[in-house]
Amino acid sequence: AEDIHPKFRSSACGPVTIFVILSYWFKNCSPFQANDLYKKLFATPIGLFRFILVWRLRWLLGDSWRITPSNRIDEVINELKKGHPVAAKFDKYFTLRFFSKPLYSYHWVVLTGFKIKNGHIYLFFHDNGAKGRESQVRSMLFTEQASALCFVLISPRKTPL
Repeated sequence: AEDIHPKFRSSACGPVTIFVILSYWFKNCSPFQANDLYKKLFATPIGLFRFILVWRLRWLLGDSWRITPSNRIDEVINELKKGHPVAAKFDKYFTLRFFSKPLYSYHWVVLTGFKIKNGHIYLFFHDNGAKGRESQVRSMLFTEQASALCFVLISPRKTPL
């Protein structure tokens, strides 16, 4: 998007994902803009590491928020059942899956829903796009992407105003 600082654009997917999730919780009025989150979450030109995102977001939002890293699909499904968006990161590098072929090599997206069909879990997500790739809603078969996925569950302990 044009409002993302040009030097952040190639690695802003993490901060944009958090901006979208906070906008959901704050009824389209996130307390932080994506460019601010890029700096405050310590994003880098190679991306945003999950453990740093969790640490910094806890610091930014405080104890009234639940910010939890997860690798468990049951926890993700429970959040999605409640209507809560979930941050998901595709990462074949830091998961040491160099030869895998996930949808994205390294990219943050917002999970928005799921469906179970014939015993298979399908996740629906909003890819906020990148240079040369428009923002779009997509779906994936969880088992085909699981080895490169990790999640962050973000929700207020009480619903914000």
